[in-house]
Amino acid sequence: MITTIIVSKILSEKGLKTLTNEEKGMLISNFSKTRMASVIILMSIVVIYLAAMYSGASVWLSNHNIDPTLSYFVLIALYIVILSSYTLKKQREMGLPKSYLDAQLKSQIVRFVGIVSLCIGMYFYFRTLN
Repeated sequence: MITTIIVSKILSEKGLKTLTNEEKGMLISNFSKTRMASVIILMSIVVIYLAAMYSGASVWLSNHNIDPTLSYFVLIALYIVILSSYTLKKQREMGLPKSYLDAQLKSQIVRFVGIVSLCIGMYFYFRTLN
């Protein structure tokens, strides 16, 4: 996971170096609302999961053949895929250079692989505890 984060960051920074200062400013201003909304959505997923696990709702979910931990990791993966897709789409619409878009795509793929690997590992780890 740490390796994929580092590689992802390197790819992302290489892409940023291809942008002009104007393009960097445009990028920051166009994503200010998205950054705040994405943090709120992510925190909501975490809070809902923790509330379910500590309120007894996890028992109800399990009785209905819904694994709360698996659901949590699926929601996190879905969040990442949707946010990444939205970000790439919006960057394309902004008319940013192809070299930047390619670097961002590679960065997000590497990051996604690392996060999915971590989620799979954590899921199986938590399954062994039960």
